[in-house]
Amino acid sequence: MMNTNRDDTQAIELNQRCNILIVGGGKGGNSLIELLKEDPTSNIIGVVDLNPDAPGVQNAKKYGIPVSKTIQLFLQDEVHFLDIIIDVTGNQNFYTKLKNGIPQNVTLIGGKAAKFIWALIESFKSNRLLKKKYDTLMESLYDNQNNEEMIYGSNPVMQHVREMIHQVAPTPASVLILGETGTGKEMVANAITKYSNLTEGPYVKINCTAFSPDLLESELFGYVKGAFTGATKDKQGLLHKGDGGTIFLDEIGDITPEMQVKILRFLQFGEIRPVGGTKTKTIKARIIAATNKNLETMVHEENFRKDLYYRLNTFSIELPPLRNRKEDIPVLAYLFLNKAVAKLNKKVGSISSSAMECLNEYDYPGNIRELQSIIERAVILCKNTTIKPDHLPMTVQSSNDIYKYDYGLAYARESINDQFERQSLQHYLIKARGNVTNAAKLAKTPRRTFYRLLEKHKMNKDSYKEFKT
Repeated sequence: MMNTNRDDTQAIELNQRCNILIVGGGKGGNSLIELLKEDPTSNIIGVVDLNPDAPGVQNAKKYGIPVSKTIQLFLQDEVHFLDIIIDVTGNQNFYTKLKNGIPQNVTLIGGKAAKFIWALIESFKSNRLLKKKYDTLMESLYDNQNNEEMIYGSNPVMQHVREMIHQVAPTPASVLILGETGTGKEMVANAITKYSNLTEGPYVKINCTAFSPDLLESELFGYVKGAFTGATKDKQGLLHKGDGGTIFLDEIGDITPEMQVKILRFLQFGEIRPVGGTKTKTIKARIIAATNKNLETMVHEENFRKDLYYRLNTFSIELPPLRNRKEDIPVLAYLFLNKAVAKLNKKVGSISSSAMECLNEYDYPGNIRELQSIIERAVILCKNTTIKPDHLPMTVQSSNDIYKYDYGLAYARESINDQFERQSLQHYLIKARGNVTNAAKLAKTPRRTFYRLLEKHKMNKDSYKEFKT
């Protein structure tokens, strides 16, 4: 049997490919290099250009492709049998000279043909870039980490939350995020991680309610082979996977007293002992915890360890419910509308003023998460381009009924008046696309009075600039 060394094998493989010489290291040549270097059927044997600083020449050097100021070096190459020369210089005289000076078995592509190939490549690159941008956009639409507008809006309390996030993020301090279900606690945790010094490290998210109390310990701390029935091999815990990065413990208020003791020891010393193991491992990670429970009340009722609460509560951020930041509902609604349209591939572009009034008056026990579900449902039901009140759940459609007789006549009158003012301001701002002067004219009220009412109800005119009626 004939022995073939590695060099001979490589030469045979190269000869089975198309050997290409690129003449011209400008934009066209550079584009060819970027495309052909990824093509397994092509082998760029060299790049020719008089200018050593041409982008194609520099790129060729980066990829280890030979470069020269003349083509003679490559015509005399006895290892690489030249198949094609692509001339992208655009110089007709040089092309004619080149055509008359190359062997008959070499194909020369230049002139209009080379321009066509160049244009084709540029089109390919453009489409690939557009595809990449589209994929990135879709990823950002479905990934709440990037949708910071959903966190902050224009509410003063949320603007303060923004400041707190940027202040605590670069520090190693533990953070406790408080708020009702659906207020965006995970998005805040994501933002803290994004602006921290640990962005290159792992980011492990753990929902403490996703596992039964019996399973939670083995999931967090891992286990060794034989620790229990079914433990056929060692398994690394989720806490260990966060070593050198950030660990987000969601719903921390729901863990059992026994697990609270183990979490406390981990927070104090960074120690992890797998279930069934005898050795402890020490890790270092930043802890962010979140809960919808009132931990202070739980501590007072002895349902949550005081020492664990103080350990977690180094720095706390409390998120208001959506009903307390209603000025943000319009911008949030349109953000969720754009997400739903992209997800469902429907041509819904606006929310009618009457539908927006219903959305604005609803109390949202499920907060931001509920608003997102309401908008997605409305997009599914919408048969034209505008969401109307009948596309909303009945509970939202009937939310305008805010008579609260139990609080007395004066309170009921004030509530009705506030509702009327908010709905009216919103109606005219939507009609005027956020232009206060035009909105005041439509409302037949002085501009100064309109501004005073906006300030009273903490409404931001800029949130209505892009609205369609």
